[in-house]
Amino acid sequence: MAIKDFGLRPYLRTSKDLPHGEDKPWKLVCTIPYNCHFQPWIEVESASGGQILFNSSNPLVLYLTPTETCEAKPGVQRYEAKHWVSGEGAVYTIPAGMTVRAVQYRETGYDTSFAGSFVCNDSDYNTLWTKAARTAYICMRDHFYDCPDRERVGFWGDGTPELNQCFYVFDTKAHALAKELVLRKLEPKFYPGQHLEFLGDYGLWFYYLHTGDLESLRKIYEPTKVFLFETYQFGKRTWFDWGKEVKDIAVTETCFYYNCLGTLKKIALATGHDADVPEIDQKRAAIQATFNSKFWKGSYYQSEQVNAPDDRANAMAVNVGLAERGKWDAIYENVLTKKTYASCFFDRWVFEALCLMGKQEYALLRMVERYKTMIPCSFTTLWEHYDRWWASRIDAFDDASSLNHGWNPPALILSQSITGVAPIEPGWTVFQVLPKEAFLTEINLVVPTVKGNVTVALKKTKSEYALSVTVPADTTAVVGIPKAAFSALKAIKLGSKTLWENGTMRGVPAGVAFLAEDADYVTFSVPPGAWKFRGIGSLPLASSKPAPKPAAKAKPLEKKHWVASASVPDSSFLFSGDKIPIAVPAASAIDGDHWTGWRDMTKTQYPGQWFQLDLQRTERFSKLVLDNTWALWDSPVGYAVTVSQDGNHWSTPVATGKGDLGITTITFPTQTARYVRITQTGISPIYHWSIYEIDLL
Repeated sequence: MAIKDFGLRPYLRTSKDLPHGEDKPWKLVCTIPYNCHFQPWIEVESASGGQILFNSSNPLVLYLTPTETCEAKPGVQRYEAKHWVSGEGAVYTIPAGMTVRAVQYRETGYDTSFAGSFVCNDSDYNTLWTKAARTAYICMRDHFYDCPDRERVGFWGDGTPELNQCFYVFDTKAHALAKELVLRKLEPKFYPGQHLEFLGDYGLWFYYLHTGDLESLRKIYEPTKVFLFETYQFGKRTWFDWGKEVKDIAVTETCFYYNCLGTLKKIALATGHDADVPEIDQKRAAIQATFNSKFWKGSYYQSEQVNAPDDRANAMAVNVGLAERGKWDAIYENVLTKKTYASCFFDRWVFEALCLMGKQEYALLRMVERYKTMIPCSFTTLWEHYDRWWASRIDAFDDASSLNHGWNPPALILSQSITGVAPIEPGWTVFQVLPKEAFLTEINLVVPTVKGNVTVALKKTKSEYALSVTVPADTTAVVGIPKAAFSALKAIKLGSKTLWENGTMRGVPAGVAFLAEDADYVTFSVPPGAWKFRGIGSLPLASSKPAPKPAAKAKPLEKKHWVASASVPDSSFLFSGDKIPIAVPAASAIDGDHWTGWRDMTKTQYPGQWFQLDLQRTERFSKLVLDNTWALWDSPVGYAVTVSQDGNHWSTPVATGKGDLGITTITFPTQTARYVRITQTGISPIYHWSIYEIDLL
């Protein structure tokens, strides 16, 4: 696969102003604008030379890529790392007596560009789409993999949403990577349950609809049929999602298998294997005939494997059509609004089920609630686990979980399910624009397709629903005005022409066709061109979601000259099951990198612990921000903030309170001081106290 070299680039920030040198070994921490694959570069000068170490500030890279070293010669020298690592910053370890003259980094990555986009009136969803897109990109190189640092394994489960999102985020060069996954030889002993997640509508058929690549379907038809008819064994090494709580594998597995058979039938008809259709139909009919009697419990689906209903299993029953519409309300009320067992991988299917059921408002609310710690954090990618837990706060904090995991679906859900843009016929010859925007009032979407860009602009006022669509050449669009957006829909116009009024068609321009009116939409077919529909009536614009917090306007104080200290000596901790030693000195909390930080590893939180800043000069400030997102659950149980002019005589507390999950923002009356101390006032029997970055404003 083609790899793009973006060339040498300047860092966003360096922890020391350059040139810089010290009479003892020291570290230079450099910040990159976003998570990427990179190779550190350095220019140094010294009389005697010495060993330089460089790596990412992301500790997970140590699983696969040991810290690189180079032996610098006397004089002025330039060096570049030979191997790429991933992360949002680089750490250089410099020997005593050596001056660093300049640093840069070389970004590389799969040769594709960010061609799609999504912007709406709520910044929370814009952030999620952008972070999901960045996450998808960093998890692709020679193949789709789960994460770029810890494993780089080509799981079919991770690959499914990665393939899905590439069609909404990147240009058509990314399709080659999707094709590699489609044609990859199946490995029945390698998590066969993940194969089921891919071999149905969510993988193979999704790829075909977006590319029209029938030749690849011809190649994979027989291996897929053999896998489904002969190889797959129910209940053997099934893996459908993370979590140690209620996982109803029996229901989930049956749903995916049923979906795969449906896709196999479609591929059989498309590739001339019509003779196989009766057997496929027979297998599907057998599942459908017994599904309710085996699993329906009156208000939800549940097998004998578990003692409570699973949101994953019930969502899949809706998605694949085994749950009839008459059961949807019960599933919604009793399971999908009550259970959050799904990980950020499987929640994709919960979000889709909610949108299919017409519960898109709750889908958006659930999404922002589940991603509540990822949205405001300074990391530019989405994580392996919600809130950095293996499960739903039942197991434990997982320090080795990646902070850039490709299976996160927001770019897919916001583009396909919420904006409602998706191909109906292979290769985008026919596609739909059926929005389910709920309380969003404005959306602008670009989808880069094999036929050209599809653009959608949606804007709602109290009296008008404006929906503009650009339809590429050689395609037809099915455009729908959603009735759910109105308390009263009176008319639909195309430009200045009235097409529909109070339930009656008034006529359509040449090339445009009225398709249908049902409980959900009034739909029209339009040929290539730019079209602007307007629904006229009454639109309720109230939102059930609180407005996002506005971005901070004040600029943090410069901290390159600060000195940090703590109530305990600097130490390290053994990271994850591999026991990788990670240094956590006080200085790491002020180096500008949120992947590096300070942790008190002597014991868990206790009253009297303190962390102190010497600003080296008197400063004015009224806000202190503690960021411990990397160690999310290490927020202070309780805190007191004091200030001093000399480091000996301290004020009474200017602020007290309890820490928040991930980022704790503390405000107080404006202070003028040189020293700031945060003292722990609470007790935690489980968690240490961490500060991964600290700012004053």
